[in-house]
Amino acid sequence: MYLRTLLNVSAMEDSIPLIEPVVGDEELENVKAVLESGYMTQGPYSDEFEESFSSFVDAEHGITITSCTTGLDAVLEALDIGEGDEVVVPDFTHPATANVVAHRGATPVLVDVDENTYNIDHDALESAVGEETGAVIPVSWGGQPLDPAPLRRLQDEYDFAVVEDAACSAGAAYDGGQTGSQFDASVFSFHPRKVLTTGEGGMITTDDDDLERAIREIKNFGTVPSDPDVGFRRASASNYRMSDILAAVGVAQMEKRDDIIGTRQSLAERYTDLVADIDGVRAPFVPEASEHVFQAYCVYIEAGDENTRDQILDAMRDRNIETQIGTYALHLTEAFGDAKRVGSLDASAGLQDNLLTLPIAHSMTDADQDRVVAALDEELDAYR
Repeated sequence: MYLRTLLNVSAMEDSIPLIEPVVGDEELENVKAVLESGYMTQGPYSDEFEESFSSFVDAEHGITITSCTTGLDAVLEALDIGEGDEVVVPDFTHPATANVVAHRGATPVLVDVDENTYNIDHDALESAVGEETGAVIPVSWGGQPLDPAPLRRLQDEYDFAVVEDAACSAGAAYDGGQTGSQFDASVFSFHPRKVLTTGEGGMITTDDDDLERAIREIKNFGTVPSDPDVGFRRASASNYRMSDILAAVGVAQMEKRDDIIGTRQSLAERYTDLVADIDGVRAPFVPEASEHVFQAYCVYIEAGDENTRDQILDAMRDRNIETQIGTYALHLTEAFGDAKRVGSLDASAGLQDNLLTLPIAHSMTDADQDRVVAALDEELDAYR
């Protein structure tokens, strides 16, 4: 069965939701087993989830965490990123990517993104890094994988850490390299809008043994759970442990991941064919080397002005079709309006104003997609 999210979705039967977490009997059976065991905190399902996910993304270690946000925070702490360090962040991202930098007392430095891939612009990044750069947090946005080569080249030159915000990108790959295995660490989200879900929760992946140990200490009160002879090693630590209830859902999700990802990719491919015939919109760009997993399928509204996307979004909802913006340009938010920035952030601002996320629910039929695209075409008529 499919449980629909409650993100402004009409109760009418003919509503088309933005997404659907693909959960059913397998998840229920695993959760029942946890409840019957009486052991509900981090436990055997967490271990299994870490092992299966790290193997899936070709990383040495997987570390369950309460969210992608707390995961990013834990990695930055393990890397000793803090006051005096600059951390370069793409401007086009959810504020959580920069929240963790501010939380650590470091300075977020905003740079623009590529207007085609929506990922960090490599020229802008090169202009921003320097001796004070402690880390870069690139975002594989919407399921679009990162090209690791330019980032690694700059990392070799300036000696900073690369911590990927891979919240949206479980299963993505670039030139055969899996997202989650390409940088010092990658952090995934299992929010209901993501490709795989546990409701809330996240996963850190890394090949670095020392980094893994430090993260496990930070997430577990400063101790090493696997070694009872090690006492409280860190004063600055927290409790970021994922419960075995959520991990049990994650284990079931891993068993159906190929179906979930394959369905998203098929829906995206069909959308791209359909919108190719519509004036005033641009389909997402996928580089030849990319295996995009389409956590979000976004079209760029080229017709009209900077208000057109929002007007179309409202009109689509009136038709019982749930749509959404892409994400935010951080420099246009109150939280990061005064943040340090390098270069123009024009591409990010344009994406905030013009990206429209279309429904990509797992149970969508061809008729559903036809209806979405026909409605979009009709609403664009007033602006062409």
